[in-house]
Amino acid sequence: MKARFDAGTDVAMVGAWDVERGAQPFSPEESKRLSEALDADAAHGHLFVLHTGADGGGPVDVYIDEPAPNDVLGGLTPVGDALVLAIPSGQLIVDGVEYYRSKKPDAARASRAVAIPAGDYLLHCYTTPDESQEVKPGQTRDLEAVVGKDELRYYERATRSGCVIGLVLLLLFPILGPLAGWRIAFATTVVAVIGFFYGREWFLRRNARFARIREAVTAHRLGNQEPTFVLELRRIEDRVGRTGGSVSSA
Repeated sequence: MKARFDAGTDVAMVGAWDVERGAQPFSPEESKRLSEALDADAAHGHLFVLHTGADGGGPVDVYIDEPAPNDVLGGLTPVGDALVLAIPSGQLIVDGVEYYRSKKPDAARASRAVAIPAGDYLLHCYTTPDESQEVKPGQTRDLEAVVGKDELRYYERATRSGCVIGLVLLLLFPILGPLAGWRIAFATTVVAVIGFFYGREWFLRRNARFARIREAVTAHRLGNQEPTFVLELRRIEDRVGRTGGSVSSA
């Protein structure tokens, strides 16, 4: 069985865990020692942590109880040792570690969990070359055929106009600097740029047409993009002598 997750992180850590475990927020005491709490959960096999070395993310392909195909393995590099991961509920999720046992569990993210046989697994992690993470020519269908020519033009125009306006707002700094002082100019520019993009995102999320097209474009590109990481999960009956933990791709 193969599953694909779209895993993004702002803390340079991608993780895999049981969805029910991930829905149990850390206690106030654990939150104060968050790094230690994460390490403890990882060591007990409740959480697998991959230190990516940078924020971001991308597609993560997971092979459950089957090896990755030879043509896939040929372009992969193993990362760390095999580690134990417990999935007692049979609901696996792969995402940024910041979403693991958070104060306010995200039901939308939890809904992305994939059903697998409940039990303990031995996890192997692989990374792919940087150049393979881009969508390669010839691997994707024409986006126009997916969303329609007019819809794609509308989406690209809305996306491009936002970037242009954001760049124009940056000109406030050199314009206001000599007039109001560089500190005031800097503060004004930062507030204007952040405010613009926040307001723009708020508006676009409520624009049904744009939201529909963005969802289709994102799904299309994700489905055709090479994975950033690959995980192999093999169910085991006995975990004696094995532990969980974390690995680093940096």
